Amino acid sequence: MDGKTILGGVLICTLCFTGILAPTTTQNIAEAESDYMITYELPPNPEKYLFSKRQEISIANPQPIPFGLRPYSSTDYINDMHVNIDEFQTSKKGFLWNVYHFIGILPPAYPTDVNMEDLDRKIDNVGDFSDERVKLRKARAQIEMNARLQPLVQAGYVMPNEIDDGIATKEFVATVLYRMFGKTRPYHGGIDLKDSENVSVRWAVEVGVPGFVVNKEKYIDPQTLLTMNLDPQTILSMSPGPEPYVDSSTYGDLFYFITLIMPGKKTDSGWEYYQVELNESMLSDYAAQFIQLNGDPYLSYRNYALHGTAEYKNAARSIRDWMIPRFPQILDQARKDAMKPRVWDWSRDLIHHPKFAKQVAAYRKNKSSKNVDAVYHAVREHYNLTIRQDSPAIIKSVLDNVK
Repeated sequence: MDGKTILGGVLICTLCFTGILAPTTTQNIAEAESDYMITYELPPNPEKYLFSKRQEISIANPQPIPFGLRPYSSTDYINDMHVNIDEFQTSKKGFLWNVYHFIGILPPAYPTDVNMEDLDRKIDNVGDFSDERVKLRKARAQIEMNARLQPLVQAGYVMPNEIDDGIATKEFVATVLYRMFGKTRPYHGGIDLKDSENVSVRWAVEVGVPGFVVNKEKYIDPQTLLTMNLDPQTILSMSPGPEPYVDSSTYGDLFYFITLIMPGKKTDSGWEYYQVELNESMLSDYAAQFIQLNGDPYLSYRNYALHGTAEYKNAARSIRDWMIPRFPQILDQARKDAMKPRVWDWSRDLIHHPKFAKQVAAYRKNKSSKNVDAVYHAVREHYNLTIRQDSPAIIKSVLDNVK
């Protein structure tokens, strides 16, 4: 099937019935007295919505567990060290632990002069609340952490002097990721943050790595924790939206993003794409983004009492039936877009860009919808547009108002 047809069409369906609508997010919809209408609308750019939050995804070509790695999880480490899970997730060492497991093929670096099984037995034989047990558990945790950190150092993804007990700031996270993926997905340039000239940070914004939310003044606060945006429509967007907030789950979201969108599978010869397969959870999450309740996004109500109704299920089923045969092409388009530069300054990146001079001149001469579409398709082909930017109406507004 022609990709332009798939990605260019808009499907709208309405399922109307007399029912009930919650006037607040805390009142059960089934107890309110009103009429409601369920609709759904599939956008012309479905690939932009492919990653909007953490999702369960199925991998056809997963990485094996690194040879020689003991069955010791991050939960075991958290328990041994008596640290808070959020503190672990947002710490440098916690982030690097997750990087190590994400890569999946680096052999661990256990010390040769320590028998880990003996250490396990010593811990089991010591009183539960004794100081000795606490000391031994922390020693085990530190050995397990170092066994994962050293391979990352040897691979050149992190420097020894960068590893401490501090937080994993945006700049730290971006630096590690850029060392991993910068050659596979180079930085194009043009992300002119007002508070960071760091190439790694600008690269992360350009790629759309979760957690690198730029505010409307084009500041990112590179020495702070990763942030997320309350508005799902502005995720991966550099356009103004609600003020970002800190959420430790963002540190997990970025690995889902890399798995789904980036060439995130480490091999002996470099990085390649994971083979992602649709599953029930991913289909449900994707469908929910396009269902509306009385013309507003259903998810914004934060009240899911209609999930079990036939009307909601029919809408979700229609979206799923539409998506299943198109998923490979939607995923391919999202991955291609992630390799493109971003629009940061419309004047520089469109109006005065020599690549679009012919189309811009044609529009200003005739100002027809055909000319708008020509500019739009040229821009869309070259740039990875955000959800807010990706429409002919926005391009027309830019052509008419930006000098």
